[in-house]
Amino acid sequence: MKSLVLSFVCLLYAGIAGAQPAQHPVSLVDCLDMALTNSAQLKKARLDRQGFELRLRESRSAAYPQINADVRYGYSPVLPTELLPGELFGQAEGTYIPAQFGRPWQLTGIVTVEQRIYDESLFRGIPAINAGRTISNLLIERTEEEVLYSTANVFYQTLQTEQLLRAMNANLEKLEALQRIAELQLANGYAIPTDVKRIRVARTNLETQRQNLYTAIAALHQSLQFFCGVPYDEKLDPVEEMTNPAADSLRWQSLTLEPERTTEHLLLLQNLALNRIQTRSLWAEGLPNLSAYVTGLFQTQRDDANIFDTDTRWYGAASFGLKIDIPIFDGFRRTRKVRLLKLEALKLEEEQRQVDEAKMLEFIQAREQLQNALRALQTQTDNVALAREITDKLMLQYKEGVMSLTDLLTAQTALSEAETNYWQQVFAYKLAVLKLLKASGKLEELKK
Repeated sequence: MKSLVLSFVCLLYAGIAGAQPAQHPVSLVDCLDMALTNSAQLKKARLDRQGFELRLRESRSAAYPQINADVRYGYSPVLPTELLPGELFGQAEGTYIPAQFGRPWQLTGIVTVEQRIYDESLFRGIPAINAGRTISNLLIERTEEEVLYSTANVFYQTLQTEQLLRAMNANLEKLEALQRIAELQLANGYAIPTDVKRIRVARTNLETQRQNLYTAIAALHQSLQFFCGVPYDEKLDPVEEMTNPAADSLRWQSLTLEPERTTEHLLLLQNLALNRIQTRSLWAEGLPNLSAYVTGLFQTQRDDANIFDTDTRWYGAASFGLKIDIPIFDGFRRTRKVRLLKLEALKLEEEQRQVDEAKMLEFIQAREQLQNALRALQTQTDNVALAREITDKLMLQYKEGVMSLTDLLTAQTALSEAETNYWQQVFAYKLAVLKLLKASGKLEELKK
């Protein structure tokens, strides 16, 4: 019976363990690839690019022949009256005879084909195609940069919190070992109950902090899953080599800023080019344009509504020629629109100057932040080594009974704080690198 119960418990445990989704180890490059593939923001930018191509095809339709048909079926209760010279009917000169033409029921069909031959505003708009495509591509690049930065930021925050949790677990294990020693000493009369209670208080404080870290880690994992575009039941386990976190510092310190190659600068540059093209195209609207046209017509008239009678006679007509449209006065519409475009150009030039200056400031501050993070990381590395050395020595002295528990707990607390500060500084360095790459417009370096 006992073996049967034991087997059932084992099967139940195995079922519970199997129901939990396995974690999927992912590196930073893996997360970035998944984010670029699944990002809804990036998909929307690519759909906007497709929308631009469709609008481009729509604008090109103006260069193709325009074919229109018009069919009219109507009834005229009163036919129009025309005055005919009386001389035609033997009347005196200067007299007129009223006459009505046509029949009440009429069916008329007209087909018109028109083709533009010369339209300067249309030709001036052709360069806008390349500018528009470049802007669409740059918007996609900017969206990719935003996705890379956001994903990498959450990735490093998740790693930082998990490392803090590992350090806290290690400190808890040390406190548990210390508590066992204190309880043993208490049983042998070498310690007092207060010593054990103080260790329990320290453990409770760390366990409370650990629970907060668990909550933060769960939220960060969900955020990482969101940015990577994976289901929430697919657990991701961020991993990265942390033995020497600043080993790549020389690579990042050698980064330089080229403001004219950043996405923001190129976007404003293309918008300026598009503004100039629109201004020239608007001026060209004031020039004459030439079109060719062909018109075909068929018509029938009857006294009754039965126009499809076999006795109905149909009449046709056709014409073709050239048409010149000459704009003369449009109420200063073009002039005012050109002035608005020139104001927009001045705003874009000013914005370009401000963006370049802001990029330079962002780069300088990010580089200084990176250098400060490196110095602080080195300081914290030395500080952790010193705190660990002191704690180990005090632990030996406490076991030998020559050191008080107060001094040992103080050293243990200092070590915990030093390790926490160290890992915070490690990821402060990682985030400083991230900001420097963003400022220099080289976030794609993260994938190398």
